[in-house]
Amino acid sequence: MNKRTLLIVAGLILLLTAVALAVNWFLQPILPSPWDNIALIVFVTIGLVVAFLDNLTAVITFIHNWLYPPPQPPPSGPTIWNNIKTEGGDSIGRDKITAEQVIILADRAADDFWRTYRRPAQPNIQAATSRYLQFIINRYQFLDFKGMGVTDRAAFGLPLLQVYVPLKARPEMPAGETWSRATRLAGHLLGEAELMGQMGMRPSHEPHPALDLLRENDGLIILGDPGSGKSTFLKILALQHAFGKQGETGLGLRLPVLLPLAAYAKALVEEDVPLHKFMAAYYQRLGMDAALGDLLTEALQQGGALLLLDGLDEVREPNLRQTVVERVMSFFAFHQQNGNKFVLTSRIVGYKDVRPSGTRLAECTLEDFDNEEITQFVDQWTAAIEQQATADPTLAAQQAQQEKETLLYSVRHNGGVRKLAANPLLLTILALMKRQGVVLPERRVELYDKYLETLLKSWNLARSLDGRPTTRDLDVAETIRVLAPLALWMHETSPSMGVVRRQALHQQLEQIYTTRQAENPAQAAQKLLEDAREYAGLLVERGADEYGFVHLTFQEYLAAVAMAQQAQGDARPVATQLAQHLHQDTWREVSLLTIGYIAIRQQLDTVASDVLLQLLQPASAPLTINHSQFTIHNSQALILVGESLTDIGSANVTPLAASTLKKHCWRADRPSHPRQRQGTGGATAGQTG
Repeated sequence: MNKRTLLIVAGLILLLTAVALAVNWFLQPILPSPWDNIALIVFVTIGLVVAFLDNLTAVITFIHNWLYPPPQPPPSGPTIWNNIKTEGGDSIGRDKITAEQVIILADRAADDFWRTYRRPAQPNIQAATSRYLQFIINRYQFLDFKGMGVTDRAAFGLPLLQVYVPLKARPEMPAGETWSRATRLAGHLLGEAELMGQMGMRPSHEPHPALDLLRENDGLIILGDPGSGKSTFLKILALQHAFGKQGETGLGLRLPVLLPLAAYAKALVEEDVPLHKFMAAYYQRLGMDAALGDLLTEALQQGGALLLLDGLDEVREPNLRQTVVERVMSFFAFHQQNGNKFVLTSRIVGYKDVRPSGTRLAECTLEDFDNEEITQFVDQWTAAIEQQATADPTLAAQQAQQEKETLLYSVRHNGGVRKLAANPLLLTILALMKRQGVVLPERRVELYDKYLETLLKSWNLARSLDGRPTTRDLDVAETIRVLAPLALWMHETSPSMGVVRRQALHQQLEQIYTTRQAENPAQAAQKLLEDAREYAGLLVERGADEYGFVHLTFQEYLAAVAMAQQAQGDARPVATQLAQHLHQDTWREVSLLTIGYIAIRQQLDTVASDVLLQLLQPASAPLTINHSQFTIHNSQALILVGESLTDIGSANVTPLAASTLKKHCWRADRPSHPRQRQGTGGATAGQTG
């Protein structure tokens, strides 16, 4: 019998005893013996029977629980994984959080929530709270691999909380302060003016944990590119509070409400519905309890809601977009007074068109992963996936350590891998590739080609599962033939941000499909853009009606593929085109990848040699086959040649070209040459010598 039950029984016995004594005191003078003590005897007997029955119930319950142990929820600890933690923090085997445990956890969180706000909930609201939290746990508990082409069964059971790495963001600062560092966003290195121009914001200090920024403000708008982790951050907050782990967020006991604003915009087209009513209707359509409206209303009135509104920018029609923003801001202005917390997300591109003014919402921009965060993700990923795949805990730990070391070696010793690994989405895909046995090449052109193939197969797989015909649009080579010239055009149009408007993109795609003699170029272009919006694959909608590649690296690589393919084995047009961009930093990577693609992917060492040699001549000088005399007409050309030779290696050019280029690189390292050229020439000479 627990302490609470014991106190109740003891109180009941005392009450019965007091009543018996009082009744006996009144009746004793008027009743003859032995009936003058009958009331006392009756009440004492009743008390003994009650005590006996209650203890008998406790004994029966004890025996039943001993024979049929009920499911126990994971005890309070740092985080709830699929592996249940003991009080000491150790895992108990490979236990899964069962459906029964989810119910217990949700019931506990619901009970704690309403007890904290000192408002005993009505039974229907209490039940709705528990069912809603169960839904949140079941919906977001595991990592979502939709559209990634995952075949490893172990990956499907990865708990999101176990592999999640906290995100950092750069907050807004008061006017007059400066931002000295470049910000890393989806491969773009943005300076102060460029980033602030995109967001309509002022500069800021160093990055902070995004969760810290939320704790410090009533509301927070989180900006980021596709794959930066915006939506995942909202899922994590929802999960932690559904699990009752509010201690990890520092936000107190709150009811998480995760809502895509695009769904609200769609509802507004059909009828004028207030945001708080739509929240209940949205979840009721997903099968939630009928009392959800009362639950949300009560939580908002008590100041206990955590509103997680995803995709502030994802409403495409301008007037409707403005309506949604106004509704959200009015909702925030009213309900934040009670102490409710708000988080909104938006892509960077297009945010300035929807940015609310005059609110108490703070703004921040998510940053790419740094080395420490990459290491943390790899550590958690390998441990989690091996626990899923291997029954023996000792063997799982050994395999996780080995896989971790292999993956981190690729990141630390391969510049191309490191660049992509900074993006949370691309790091996840990288880990999946390694898990599925894909060997990550050392050469960047081969690495990007592997990555591109994986992304395109995943993108096309998602499209086919949705009813797309599994014909030409599932052909990776055919897709590249369309995306490569598109990337080249985009790099010529928007080399730094890599974002173009939908109308211009549609026209360019239509032209490409016309060149490829598609049956209906306009329809093919429209279909590709719809797929990019819906499936968020390689080409993504990075803002309202503004498109770009998921990472600048893929735009650069595909642009290089287009330049190499256009050459048709002729060095002169490639060298001419590269020479036009020698002084443009945004074309440096494209130039290096173009030469690398010709030498390594196309295996045209003679053409690659001629491109490098021709870059060292004035444009008017004819290309001489014996390469005996050269005039170095541009120091930038020498830098590009030296870096290219370092990148591809002397084995991928002809021996005569390697010897000639080596001499010029050594010459560039002499004191008479500018400092900028020294270093590059010496390094190249070391590579070729």
